[in-house]
Amino acid sequence: MYKKPWIGFLLVLIGVLLGGAVAGGMYRIEATERTQMGSDPTDALPVPAPITLNAATGDETRGREAYDHACSGCHGTLGKSDTPLHGPILNVYYPSDGVLAAIIRNGYGTMPATDERHLSDQEVADIIAYIRTFP
Repeated sequence: MYKKPWIGFLLVLIGVLLGGAVAGGMYRIEATERTQMGSDPTDALPVPAPITLNAATGDETRGREAYDHACSGCHGTLGKSDTPLHGPILNVYYPSDGVLAAIIRNGYGTMPATDERHLSDQEVADIIAYIRTFP
């Protein structure tokens, strides 16, 4: 009996294309819903109390490396919230360094807490100095 090997390839190709179309459509729907949300993603959450870090003045150069490692996955490489996880643009919503330190240390909303085993107080201060350079 003659087998048609191209049929299997064709079925896989159709599956990949359909799956990509469905996933892409879902992403577009979610992105549209996100833009229809309020302009401040913290509307439902109270602003946390500021904390003081045991650190010297933050260094934006060191902060970039720490940010790229610990923060950019959710908040984007330049803090534009251009990732699938859509972390808010913290520089815009929280002008107080103490509040940003509290958010980084204690977590906020769906953002997980980051203890000193993962980021030292100095690294947190450096990250804050770096994100203050965002436009």
